[in-house]
Amino acid sequence: MARYTQRGRDETPLDVVSAEIIYDHAKETYRNVKIDDRPTDRNLEEISGSWSTGEFASTLLGLFSPDTNARFRSGGATSISGFRAQVYDFDVPRANSRWTVHAESQTLVPAYKGSVWVDPSTARVLRIEMQARNLPSDFPMDTIESAVDYSYVMIGGKSFLLPVHAESLGCPRGAGSCSHNIIDFRNYHEFRVDVKIGNVQRP
Repeated sequence: MARYTQRGRDETPLDVVSAEIIYDHAKETYRNVKIDDRPTDRNLEEISGSWSTGEFASTLLGLFSPDTNARFRSGGATSISGFRAQVYDFDVPRANSRWTVHAESQTLVPAYKGSVWVDPSTARVLRIEMQARNLPSDFPMDTIESAVDYSYVMIGGKSFLLPVHAESLGCPRGAGSCSHNIIDFRNYHEFRVDVKIGNVQRP
């Protein structure tokens, strides 16, 4: 995750945060966090500055959960990264939102809207964009946006559609600069454990 301060079209690099993402039983965890390739004993959620989680899977799981009851409408046919795609615009009210945003000492679960690009031949999502809306006037940020791109990745000789790139933007209320994070997912591995339980021979 390369972190920048953005003012208008100009960006100033801050640092690069890396971590291993473990996805198991529909949950993401992060380990081996490094800042500018230097190990830190802090968790990802404890580092200073702007950071985000959930791009790997939680974002999509939350959007398509029946409890979220997102409202979808067709946005027409297009193409993305060489694939045919159908765009669907969506809207999630605050009461059903699972998107949690932290800023300074405040935590907010905002309403949000956005779009998804879906491959009509496989019903797989190729891209998702989302923007928080109706942020309270006393919340420290007035702009929060996120986007994730998906592509096919080979793991163990098989092809899987997985996130490969993401970006997030957060702008403090009334400030002239924003936080812009660029996230790349790579070095995918699949871990399996085979357990055999047999009869124990007792003397």
